[in-house]
Order: sequence, then C-alpha cells, then structure tokens
Amino acid sequence: MPRASQALRADRQHSVSLRERVFALTPVRYRNMAEQIATALRQAITDGKLRPGARLPEVHIAREMGTSRAPLREALIQLEREGLVIRRPNRGTFVTDLSEELVREVASLRGVLEGFAASLAVKRLTREDFERLETILKEMLTAARRGDFPRMIEWDYQFHEYIMRASGHRLLYETWLGMDGKIRVYVSATNLMYADMKTVVQGHLPILEALRRRDPQRAGRVMAEHMGEVLELFLTKVLRK
Repeated sequence: MPRASQALRADRQHSVSLRERVFALTPVRYRNMAEQIATALRQAITDGKLRPGARLPEVHIAREMGTSRAPLREALIQLEREGLVIRRPNRGTFVTDLSEELVREVASLRGVLEGFAASLAVKRLTREDFERLETILKEMLTAARRGDFPRMIEWDYQFHEYIMRASGHRLLYETWLGMDGKIRVYVSATNLMYADMKTVVQGHLPILEALRRRDPQRAGRVMAEHMGEVLELFLTKVLRK
C-alpha cells in the first residue's frame, strides 16, 4: 500500500477515535501513592486492626508501608475529611474515637435510613434476592466460626448494603453511602463487643424474617429495633464500661 494511502487511513482512524472519545480524556490506569495509602489505612480502621482512639505515628507508619511521609500526610488529610481520623495540634493523628454522641448519631441515622429502606425493599425483593441474603448470612456465620473478624464484619456490611440497594430509592442509597466510612467503623466497633461472633449473625435473622412477611411497617420497625438494640449493647458493654 502506498505511503500516502497508509497515512490517509491512519488519519481517518485517528479522527474516528477522537469522535468516540468526546472529551479526549486520558483513561485512569493507576491510583497515586496517597490514594493507595488512604485505602490501606481505611481498610485497617474498618477491619478493627486500628481501633478507635489509636495514635497513628507518621514515622512508624511510613516505614512500615515503605513510603515517604509526604503521601502519608496527604492520605491522612483525606481520611480526616471522611471523619475517620482526627489531627490534634502537638499530639499527632488519631483514629476517630467513638464518643457516645457520635455512636448515637450514627445508630439513629442508620435506624431511620435502613428502616425506610427495609419498608421499601419488601415490595421489590425477589426469590433470588432472598437467596442472596441467605447466602450472605451463611458466609457471615462461616467467618464467625473461623474467628475471621474482618471477613465477618464485611459480610455484615454487605447484608445491610444489599437491603439499601434493594429499596430502589437511589437518593436514599446515595445518602447512606455518604456515611460509608462512619458506618464501617461503627459496624466494626459494635461487633467487637461480642465474645461469640455467632451472635452477630443471629441478630440479623429477625430482619430477614420480617422482609419475608412482605409487611412494610413490620420490616421497617424490626430494622430500626435492631439498630437500637445494637446501640444499647454497645453503650453498655463498651463505652460506659
């Protein structure tokens, strides 16, 4: 093929490519170092490896993660915006402590949002949805029997998130996701109070049963009551103790 024809063909292909990419934006292929650090620390907090109130010494963390302090500080600023850590002048950075006020606020708001979501979900859940919720609880129980705390609380979170999505209320779900960091920390911290982690799984069975009854009022009430029970147990066994 003549070089002129090859060049013309290449130009046409390039033009088509530009038309397909309306904004000509560069695809994102990797995350920067600060984002990776923030993700790792966020996971450690929500898994309970970094407990509420724990100090986060920059020198030690940077050394352990094999990074410099600059991206670490950027990551900590991001986590502070999310409410997961707090920086105290002349003292350092700490994982946000779960005060009684904060715990009550998270629990009460979850009760409202998730109770409403449950009342909406009863009309939408299919047989496949119930099978999925049962599978989640089975996986949660398996993790509890193995003593795998991080895995168990992840399944706990997935159970509640599934119901939120099943509500079909997009704005409600987005509002709930806006609390993602605090909810995960709350789930982790409240589950710490159980000596027998299987109790966590059993606490979700009434929710599943209420959803099966297809009664919106009952489903919403049971979900809200579940949040209230967890809150009172946490306040009694952890904070006030």
